[in-house]
Amino acid sequence: MDNNKPMYDDEEPILSLIQQIKDGTLNPRTLSKDSRQNCVEVLIGEGYTESQVAQILQRSEKTIQRDVQDIRERNSLTPSIEFAKQIAGDIVKKGFADHDFLVRLSNSKGVSDVDKIQARAKAWDIFDRAIERLQSLGFMPLKPKEVIGDIYHHHEGGDNKTYAQLKEELKNIEKIAREAGTLDKDTEETIKLLEKKIEKAQIVEEMIDLKKDNPNEDKKLQEGDKNEPEQHT
Repeated sequence: MDNNKPMYDDEEPILSLIQQIKDGTLNPRTLSKDSRQNCVEVLIGEGYTESQVAQILQRSEKTIQRDVQDIRERNSLTPSIEFAKQIAGDIVKKGFADHDFLVRLSNSKGVSDVDKIQARAKAWDIFDRAIERLQSLGFMPLKPKEVIGDIYHHHEGGDNKTYAQLKEELKNIEKIAREAGTLDKDTEETIKLLEKKIEKAQIVEEMIDLKKDNPNEDKKLQEGDKNEPEQHT
């Protein structure tokens, strides 16, 4: 009988194989190369060193090192538009889900004023970072303030509130916190930060509307830049 022949079902879950090896009910030397490398990948992911993995799987450190190199090559990524689309889709889905959760949390009963403000601030921050990731992947233009202002104003997770309503809501929260005696320095700074972000987003949107209403003016400015003689130093 060939002692090196695998003595298990190749379809058996890797975690189950590792547990059997640790229990002593499975000889790790009977593992096929693919299954051994799958075990190596899981064990390394759990924080084991290469020497520890070698002891568990009863192999030399050089063998485990070669396995680790094979795993790295196997998991290497090749740039492609399809992969970028998948990542962009995940960013949007998870970002909106987290944003909407924080907005619902800020509107929940029993949540302190400080936590409500922090939840709103974090929701905005999630949008900001999601936009940056999408820009880095080439899915959005490099105009973060315009994009953020538009998304926050129109996305359903933002309750479709106008900038004036958002400002008024902040004032009410500040008033309630002040009357309740919970308005500390951190809360005041958070409120001021949100007010500035709302004002910036409002200014950007007004500028966009102004350009839309006066497209010829913008075109004249661009033509003027082209006609301006170059300065040589």
